[in-house]
Amino acid sequence: MDFIKINRRFGILTISSVFLLLLAGGFVRSTGSGMGCPDWPKCYDKLYPPTHVNQLPIGYQFEYVIKRVEKAKKFSKLIAKLGFKKESESILKDPNLFQPEEFNTTKAWIEYINRLIGVLSGLFSLVFFVTLFIIRKQISRSKFVYGVLGFILMLFNAWMGSIVVATNLFPILISIHYVAAYAVLFFFMLSIHQTKLNLESLSLMKFKYYYLMMGVLSIVQVVLGTQLRHFTDEAVAKNILIVNEAVNFSFLGISFTRHWLMALFLIFVSLVPLFVLRKKVERKWQYFNLGLSSVLIVQYFTGVVNLRYNFPLVAQVSHILFGGLVFGISLYICISIFKSLSLDRK
Repeated sequence: MDFIKINRRFGILTISSVFLLLLAGGFVRSTGSGMGCPDWPKCYDKLYPPTHVNQLPIGYQFEYVIKRVEKAKKFSKLIAKLGFKKESESILKDPNLFQPEEFNTTKAWIEYINRLIGVLSGLFSLVFFVTLFIIRKQISRSKFVYGVLGFILMLFNAWMGSIVVATNLFPILISIHYVAAYAVLFFFMLSIHQTKLNLESLSLMKFKYYYLMMGVLSIVQVVLGTQLRHFTDEAVAKNILIVNEAVNFSFLGISFTRHWLMALFLIFVSLVPLFVLRKKVERKWQYFNLGLSSVLIVQYFTGVVNLRYNFPLVAQVSHILFGGLVFGISLYICISIFKSLSLDRK
């Protein structure tokens, strides 16, 4: 049995499933289904969601609030011991923590499907992890370490998902949850990546720091986006996102300005190698550069649509997925360049 091939296939499946999770997470976020199942890993203490509220006991809302608060308290004590006392206090003072959730069949199933995809992703990563140990003497030490770190982060993010539910979608924890997903992509891609540049595409190396910057800033943009979403959610709840047929930018404040300027900067940076290298590298890399700029531009306009038209479903989900694609494309090009450089030095 070719365990190297199996390991690579399941590494690709894990990476693909993480992108699928970003898509599902965007759907959950856009439909407000994050608390569709108020407990974790089960849904209303069942292996699958109830089909009717009559299947739940009287006072079920407060029962799950009590369980959730207990879990949140344990987590806040943990991070307080780690030195994050201010954040610990913020979690316990958040009024949403004590907000009971009414049963909604549609939202419960949306969140449940999201979790099923998460389980599938976890199974893929487990097979990858097991086969990684089998082939550990046949691959480089760095590939082995990257794969182990990717698996550990996959487990961490599953746990973080339970904490996000326990704290009733506390904004900072949502940001950590998203960034951890990007970290999983990072280490799995490092572990299975095999592409290197040919002689026709060596000009790409001159832009190695451009792509490195793109990857790092795409993660920063995700954090800025989750912060902005906190303000837009509040504006939508207060019905003040659109005032006099215009977006209420004054309410969104600096969080919007940062996210908007970063989006423009990322588009500008992506256009430089696209035009400079359009006839100097292999066609494959020209497509990657074109794809990177195109995704950024489309993502920008989905952001505009979200603000102007009160976050329609397709625009919301696309905006989140495209953020993952920007990171994935930048990382793929970046790893290809730096691995080729390391091989040249040898």
